[in-house]
Amino acid sequence: MRSPHALWAAVPVLAFLSTPFLPFVDGAHLWLGIPSVLCWCLIWTAGTTAALVLADRLTGPRDDEEDGVTT
Repeated sequence: MRSPHALWAAVPVLAFLSTPFLPFVDGAHLWLGIPSVLCWCLIWTAGTTAALVLADRLTGPRDDEEDGVTT
């Protein structure tokens, strides 16, 4: 059974998919000196990494990794 913590990985996916529909992102603006779409994607690329690390840490050890002994 999947853990509900795996839903954290869906947050960046939704952010990437919503990019063309967000007026504050999809426009001729500059954020930090770069186009807003590029900045948005850079932020959510880091967010993807953070969400995957969070989901991995919150799921805990798996059955085959409980003892830390590999066969």
